[in-house]
Formats: sequence, C-alpha cells, structure tokens
Amino acid sequence: MAKKLGIIVLLLFLYGAGNCCAATSEQFVDPMRPVHYQIPVAKKSAMVKKLQVDTHNWKLTTVLTSAGRSVAVINGESLQVNELLDGYKLVQIASDRVVLKNKQRTIVLHRAGTGLKKISAKKVVRKGSKP
Repeated sequence: MAKKLGIIVLLLFLYGAGNCCAATSEQFVDPMRPVHYQIPVAKKSAMVKKLQVDTHNWKLTTVLTSAGRSVAVINGESLQVNELLDGYKLVQIASDRVVLKNKQRTIVLHRAGTGLKKISAKKVVRKGSKP
C-alpha cells in the first residue's frame, strides 16, 4: 500500500511539474475567450503616424562650410554629413540648404536670409527736434 501511495505521489509530482513547464513555454490563452476571437490590431497607418517625426517646424539656422568639413545647425543642434537627427540622416550640406533622408521621406531645409534690412540712401534720419 505504501508503495502504491509513493507511486501516486510521484505521478502527481510529475504531472504538476509538466504543467508548470508547459505553462511557461506556451502563451497563455484565456479559457473563457470565444473560439474564433481575434485580438484587435491597431491600423498600420495609425502606427506609422505615431512613428513619424513632426518635421514641419524644423529650421536650418546656420551652415558652415570649409575645405575640411561642413556643419549645419538644425533646431540648435550641429550636424555633419551622415549624422542622424530624429531618425533622419543628413546626406548633403550646401551653402543655402541641407538634405535629410530616412526610409520613407526626403526633406530639404532651406536657410533663411541674413535677417538684415536694406537701408535706403535717400532717407535721412535726424535726431532731435524738427529743422
């Protein structure tokens, strides 16, 4: 009788150990889930929109070029060719523009003007009271 009890305990132990390993190696399936139920997946376009970086406000403020290297300052960050900015690789630096690329898009940023205003030579500016 003791031998049969030992065998039963051993079988129960092995059964429990087998279920433990099976539970960790397989994905848990809810037993109350309907048979043909599919887990909803977000639409691809919505996921792509979340992954896309908003580049509309990017500004090229400065371009420095020399014989040895070129540097572009975009949104306050200095970059050289082949460096990354939010997943976009800087592929070209020109005196007035830069070209950035990722897998889906190519962006060309143009440098704004110098910001200096021309002063007309005909206009005379005087200080003080009227002449």
